[in-house]
Parts: sequence; structure tokens; C-alpha cells
Amino acid sequence: MHAEASVAAPPYSRANPFPAKLLVNRRLSGPDSAKDTRHFELDLAGWGLSFEVGDSLAVYATNDPQLVDEIIHALGATGEEEVPRPKGALTTLRQALLRDYSITQPTPKILRAIDLWGMEIVDFLSDHPSARFAPEEFVGLLSKLQPRLYSVASSLRAYPDQVHFIVDVVRYESNGRLRKGVCSSFLAERADDVPVPVFPSIAKHFHLPEDPDVPIIMVGPGTGVAPFRAYLQERGATGAKGKNWLFFGSQHQRCDFAYGEEFEAFKKEGLLTRLDCA
Repeated sequence: MHAEASVAAPPYSRANPFPAKLLVNRRLSGPDSAKDTRHFELDLAGWGLSFEVGDSLAVYATNDPQLVDEIIHALGATGEEEVPRPKGALTTLRQALLRDYSITQPTPKILRAIDLWGMEIVDFLSDHPSARFAPEEFVGLLSKLQPRLYSVASSLRAYPDQVHFIVDVVRYESNGRLRKGVCSSFLAERADDVPVPVFPSIAKHFHLPEDPDVPIIMVGPGTGVAPFRAYLQERGATGAKGKNWLFFGSQHQRCDFAYGEEFEAFKKEGLLTRLDCA
């Protein structure tokens, strides 16, 4: 008799993050706000992992394809040239710039090679067309694209198989160019139809008290309110009796009061004992 060997699927890890699906991308800030603050909901069904309120999730974004195209053009390349990934395997220049390397802020290696103070990489390449780098030489000057950590803004007890984020989308002009935050613009503009790779990051000293009767005071300005929305959902779901006092601050209450209606509802329910806005 021959026993069939069953090979378990590799667990999700930092090197193999879970491919979540974006379910909701909703603007929280009002039309008069100077900020573009978004509420995101990701589907985690089947991921087999967990997090606690107070933890963060790492989001593994890709770079802006338009910026990738600009850099390839400035290098005088096609994008199909073979270059090494950070761990040595070969890929195309386009895929390396899109997925593997940080392509906005200059690294110390680049600063030693060229004077880039106050500029992004694409600025120098565009403004100095005589400076040429071979694709392999160029990626050797770059650092690995790192995931971005966002505090979870939801409780798994309230929203099983989901995670919520609150994120300020970074956009600004500099040197005549529109700049975008790598991960915030990925979530806001390019994640509707592609996986959003995520993996939990534990915050050992930022969890709720073990005793559910202990009162808590929460201070969460702007998007910093994320973990406290999760705290309140968790305490509501578990029936915790401890009092909850939230301080929230932002630029303008009328257009920047993120989750204001939810917090007012928590007050009416008696879950949020006191709410002070600055």
C-alpha cells in the first residue's frame, strides 16, 4: 500500500503576503477639506492569520506605473532589459522598478554617485539626460521597496475576515511635478482589480487592557484614530464594561471629522462614554 504524501500549501508570511481584495474605497473627508482621507476595507477570507486591535498590517504596494515609464524613458531603456531583483533572481527592468525597488527618494548610494539633494530620482534623470546608467547599474543603486504599515481600524469580532484602514492619500507638487505617496496612491488609485498583499505586524505594547472593566483614554488626531475605532468595536463586541473616553482632533470638524457619525452613534449606545474634539 502506498501512502500519498500531502504537501501543505506554504503559510503566508512577510516574504509571501496574503493577496487580499479591496472591497471598499470611500472618501471620508468632505469636499472642502484640504485632505483626501480614505476609508478602505479589505477582504481577508481564507488567509488563516489573525490580528488584535492595536496591531498593524503591512501593505505591499507596487510603484506608480507612470513613474516607472518616466524612469525607463529617462534611462533610454526599453524596460525589457534583464536586471537582478534584490535577492538575485532576474526579472525585467520594468517589473523590477514596479515591484521590487524604491524609485522615489534617493538612496545613500545614489547620493554618493550624483548630487540629488532636494530632488527625486526621476528629476535628476530627466534634467540631466547626459547622465547615463546601464539598467543593471541603475537598480544596483536602489533600495528594496518596503511595505507600509497601517494601524488596523477594525475588529475581527465586528468584521470577521476583513480589515479596515483610514489613510491620508499623499499628493503634492514639487519641482513642477505631481508627487504621490507609494502605498496611499496604490490603494486609492490602482488596487481595485489587483491583489493587495498584506501581512500582520504585532504591536506588543498597544493592545487593550486584559481586564475589560478598566477605563481607557484614547487620543487619536486625524488618521491616528484608526486603532481607537477598532478598540471601540472590540469592546462593543465583547460587552466590555470599562468606560471609554476619546479625544479626536483634525483641521476642520465639518469636513475632517473622520468616522464622526460612528462615534456619535457609539455615544448614544453608551459605548463611548465621552468624546472631545479639538
